[in-house]
Amino acid sequence: MNSELAESDLLRLPEHACSPDSRTNVFYKIDLKDQYEAIACFKLKEDVPTAVAIHFETAKNLYLYAWFVYRFYSVAEQQALASLEFALRERFSEFVAAEKKKHPRAMEPGLKRLLNHAIKGSFVRNENFSAREHWAKIIAKERYSFKKREEARSAGVNSWIEDESEIVVTQEDLNCDWLGDFYEIIPRIRNSYAHGSWHLYPAPVRHTFEIVSEIINQLYPKE
Repeated sequence: MNSELAESDLLRLPEHACSPDSRTNVFYKIDLKDQYEAIACFKLKEDVPTAVAIHFETAKNLYLYAWFVYRFYSVAEQQALASLEFALRERFSEFVAAEKKKHPRAMEPGLKRLLNHAIKGSFVRNENFSAREHWAKIIAKERYSFKKREEARSAGVNSWIEDESEIVVTQEDLNCDWLGDFYEIIPRIRNSYAHGSWHLYPAPVRHTFEIVSEIINQLYPKE
């Protein structure tokens, strides 16, 4: 056994299997109910095929159980991204079959190519993200915080007051090309997991679930 392995990364003993990971309350002061509520809000529509929904619910369960095993956050994110690829593959089965025929080794298109097909065909659109206004406000808040920080630096002070009522969301913020960003970032994250990764960033994992659920729901509109 590698002596450098932390005890929290080892196989759990049966008597500790239902105890929170030691890192859970170091980085985040949450209980299991908080963990559940953080992930339960991401729901797929009834129009989404059952097989896709099962994929995604499995990812959500992994996120929930990361409260017990901290490194399950990475596994949960990987499963969420696999759910997205599976949803795209199911939604565009004819495109997948056609691309497979064209490939010299009969390989199916990967996640990035499937996303590109969905974006180019307007099956997913920036303006249809329900979280669009929330994401735009985050951009505006970051811009506002940077401005206040720079003003404080110029004034030679180390503290400043931020007033959320002063945050202004512009049309440019609302018109951000989220899909362009997701098209570049999502396959990169998925590939890092596919080839092995030591990264462990639990905070962005929840955002991945938000993005994945939003895209899958757009793929399957009500007929």
